[in-house]
Amino acid sequence: MSTEERDVSDVHRALIQAFIVNRKFAAPELRKALASILTVSNQIAENNTEDVPEIRARDITEEQIDDYIAVANSALYRLDFEIRCSKDSDNSLTWQLEVLE
Repeated sequence: MSTEERDVSDVHRALIQAFIVNRKFAAPELRKALASILTVSNQIAENNTEDVPEIRARDITEEQIDDYIAVANSALYRLDFEIRCSKDSDNSLTWQLEVLE
């Protein structure tokens, strides 16, 4: 399934909102934010805040990050924005919301 065929979910919308507020995330910060978003999404889906296990930042894989960013970008492209990944001078990954030119 191509990125354009996938639906943008509330998780993707929340991730986009996090980027609008913060603009830039280092890998540990992004994992923590996505884990929190997914935990809340699961709690809402189960209509239960107590019995749903918390997703931890260490549970978030790079593949999950790539997938959520790709789908979020499919929505952002129409607005001339993109979340881009880059390597910092210390080889750590950073994702940043940027305006397309």
